[in-house]
Amino acid sequence: MPHRASISIALIGLFITAGLGGCDNKPETTTSQAEQAIPVRVAMPQPAPDADAVSAYGIVRPGSEAELSFKISGLIQAIHVDNGDEVRQGQVLAELDMRGIDSQAAGAALAVQKAKRDVDRMAPLAAKGFASTQRMDDARTALDTTRAEQRAIEFDRSLARITAPADGTVLKRHADSREIIAVGAPVLTVSNGDGSYVLKAGLGDRDIARVKIGDAATIRLDAFDDVELQGRVSRVAAASDPRSGAFETEISFVETNRPLISGFMGEVRIHASVAGTNANALAIPASAILEGHGAQASVFMIDSQTGKAHRRRITVGKLDGDKIIVTGGLAADALVVTTGAAYLRDGVSVRIAEEIAAAP
Repeated sequence: MPHRASISIALIGLFITAGLGGCDNKPETTTSQAEQAIPVRVAMPQPAPDADAVSAYGIVRPGSEAELSFKISGLIQAIHVDNGDEVRQGQVLAELDMRGIDSQAAGAALAVQKAKRDVDRMAPLAAKGFASTQRMDDARTALDTTRAEQRAIEFDRSLARITAPADGTVLKRHADSREIIAVGAPVLTVSNGDGSYVLKAGLGDRDIARVKIGDAATIRLDAFDDVELQGRVSRVAAASDPRSGAFETEISFVETNRPLISGFMGEVRIHASVAGTNANALAIPASAILEGHGAQASVFMIDSQTGKAHRRRITVGKLDGDKIIVTGGLAADALVVTTGAAYLRDGVSVRIAEEIAAAP
């Protein structure tokens, strides 16, 4: 009997010890679960007002420029200027070999002299009745015709030289000396020299439908790194270019303290007066994107009630620096995982941490 009593006491002590041990393990289990939650960083979507802007690449050109050509065909005798040269109004820029046109002018002058002699010889005969009135009229008509032809040749002769229409700069030289040039073929392109510049960009039909003259624009030129220049839409083409299908749009520089040169390349963002499909777009860090297929991408979002991560598909647009534009599938109050998403799976518990420990 004493032996059975000692065994019972020992068992009761064992149960008490086990019970106490079980009570002590509960906090340890909770702590262990918290430690097993994967640490992540999150971000909330931000408004992206620039997402609705019309973006395009373009080239800087003078505000006014002209292609100069000869009115007649012929052999180019000399071109006196080259790309980048400054020119003055009235300066001779290029000229044709004048031997051919000089021969035509000399022939026209001789034809006029002969027609005038015929009229002078016919006039007294007609006055005395030895020549009919019709012959006299024919002689005078021939004189008028040769004089008209002479004037036309002299006019062509005057256009066998290209002169600068205004002070400006040679933007492009299209031909060289000793080339045979066709009528109207461009020889030189020159600016008007008033110092104004525009950015010329080609827009698609969807974009051109939203852009109006006077819309504000922001211009970034490659030559000036991240400097933003302000501009305004000054001209919108009424028809598309038959070769490219784009609508040429000119953006004038509102104010700039930077030296502009024709040929600078840059990007323009036009703040179109007509809203587009991205008017309510949001932006998230590009690091939140797990994978993308065209306009679709995957991200992990955190359920603030349960603390669990869930994989979601969103619709994305263009990349804007270190952010990506989201056009659908994302609420403004969502919590998007930006760091640590590679270690998550759907439904796993997470904890938001300031610093993410290196994964084993």
